[in-house]
Amino acid sequence: MIKIIVNIMLAVVLLQINRSSVNDQVKQVESWKMGTSSGLFNDFSQEEFNLFKKEGIDYIELSSGIFSKKTQSEKEALVSELKKKADESGIKVWSIHLPFGRTLDVSNLNEAEKNNMITECSDLMVLCKPLMPQKYIIHPSAEPITAEERPKRLITGIASLKILNETAKQNNARLAVECLPRTCLGNTADELLTIVNEVGGGIGICFDSNHLLKEKPEQFVAKTGNLIVTVHISDYDGLDEKHWLPGTGVINWTKVIAELAKSGYNGPFMYETSKRKPSQEPTSEPVKMTAKNLYDNFAELKSDFLKSSGVN
Repeated sequence: MIKIIVNIMLAVVLLQINRSSVNDQVKQVESWKMGTSSGLFNDFSQEEFNLFKKEGIDYIELSSGIFSKKTQSEKEALVSELKKKADESGIKVWSIHLPFGRTLDVSNLNEAEKNNMITECSDLMVLCKPLMPQKYIIHPSAEPITAEERPKRLITGIASLKILNETAKQNNARLAVECLPRTCLGNTADELLTIVNEVGGGIGICFDSNHLLKEKPEQFVAKTGNLIVTVHISDYDGLDEKHWLPGTGVINWTKVIAELAKSGYNGPFMYETSKRKPSQEPTSEPVKMTAKNLYDNFAELKSDFLKSSGVN
């Protein structure tokens, strides 16, 4: 009889612990603000900033591409202009995506090209300091990468990231290494953990939900946990990156959101979607994505998560 009573009491305690954990996850998700990459912007006018804020966007991530082919004075003027417009609208610059490409690669085995990448990223962080971004997103490599060269590329990339991590901290921000698809470095949770653990120094992870081709997104989040300091949210077909609106691909968003909440993620739910909605009919005219589409999508994802958690 005593054993039965003890088992019942234990079951009640475990149920209460589980309910408390679910409640904590719900509070975490309900606290998330919404953001988008700047790819959804057309002209960066004040009117556009104001509209995005009105439609629910609290944070943006700026692409380094907006500074390309500009003189130093033009870049500085653009930073000043963006700061003014963001402040006036109430939108905050959460993050800036550092350059990437075949030669713009921190793991590049060509010494001159690798050093050029480090210099370009460092200069950009100094340039953008007035925008007060909290995160700088960086790709751990370009591609393709052969199995034979992978070990050396990892060593080179880690050494470069150590330098840039210190630069980010000097500019009051945190560097976040993005998970990538195909043969890129960081294409699994295990490999990305190897990279960030070796770099150390407070470096974080950027979870891109549509880059994971070797494991499910929720599995990646469960493994990398509280090292995730920012996210890129979009959907895909599981075969290659697509940057579709969540719900139009194969990702189980309830599971992904639950794992993010368990990890304690408290940054914005940062969308990185294509400017155009995926068309159901190949011959039909593609429909342009809007901030309102993101807001409605975010509301639906949260609603689905709350229902799965037993919260009405």
